Amino acid sequence: MKKITRNSNHELLRLIAMYMIVFIHANMYLGSFCSGNIGMFFNGFVNGICNIGVSCFVLISGYYGIKFNIRKLVKMECMMISFSLLETMLLYVVMPEQLQGAALLEQLVKSFLPFITRKYWFYSCYVCLFLLSGYIQKLIDCLGQKAFKKLLILLLVLFSVLPTFFYFEIIPDNGKGLVQMIMVYMVGCYIRLYQDIMLPKKTILIFLLLWVINGISHEFPIQIGGIYHHLCKDNSITNLIMAVILFYMFKSLTFKSTLINKAATCVFAVFALNNALVNCVMKMVEESEFQTPGGVVGFLILAGVVFLIFVLCLMVGGIREVLLGRADEGIGNFLEKRIR
Repeated sequence: MKKITRNSNHELLRLIAMYMIVFIHANMYLGSFCSGNIGMFFNGFVNGICNIGVSCFVLISGYYGIKFNIRKLVKMECMMISFSLLETMLLYVVMPEQLQGAALLEQLVKSFLPFITRKYWFYSCYVCLFLLSGYIQKLIDCLGQKAFKKLLILLLVLFSVLPTFFYFEIIPDNGKGLVQMIMVYMVGCYIRLYQDIMLPKKTILIFLLLWVINGISHEFPIQIGGIYHHLCKDNSITNLIMAVILFYMFKSLTFKSTLINKAATCVFAVFALNNALVNCVMKMVEESEFQTPGGVVGFLILAGVVFLIFVLCLMVGGIREVLLGRADEGIGNFLEKRIR
């Protein structure tokens, strides 16, 4: 596999993807900031695009490739254990009524075992992808372009196109699982190997059109009996196409930023902490009887709150790296030597 040197273009996209993930979690509180028709508009606006965050992140991983090593695996697990314990402590302090007895014990067990308990679905699937990445690459190398393309088309039809247009899913997880992650990762690999090109600028019109379609679909879903169907799911083909177009848009940029590259190394803190911080911050907002100005200003306030939560998560990740980064490396080196 050819080695690719990272600029800051896709590191910036990783940060934007993380911001979108935080926003989609905070958007459930949109009604506290703006309501009515303008609230419906912004609800579709956010849901129409922010669900592509995970796909963008995995596409980048596929494009650059994941190389398994024990030290990195240990570092990720140590990070997630510490972030998870911090999250549990935060929730216990701010929302003690939700963490009592068995609920607290369950959270502590999951905090010490975040991977196998699937406390964070993305992290558990990402670790599986990390473990399987070498075998996936060997499969890709054996297939060749034509067979690889046919395999990708088959995967996309089965696990993205059909669920998008027919509601029913072979794997009922709305794309929040390992199959979707491996598929998107392989799309990133295919781009690197066979479609490492620049898309024409007019494709941004397709991106905007799909964004509008997604937003309308979210606000006016299909409802028949027990069926509730819209396009704003991780495995929707509209979302995947948007993620690919956005990936290519950032690929055309060429710049380097030490700050962006450094911040991008702390994104796992965002995955682990954003839900807890969103819940705690929004609880404080509700208890303060905050009077929202509504409309566009109210939405911008929510976007600002999301940005502050996002930055706080990155700062916690950076502080943890300073305090415990060497300890992670020491444990990783020790285990790597013993396993070898």
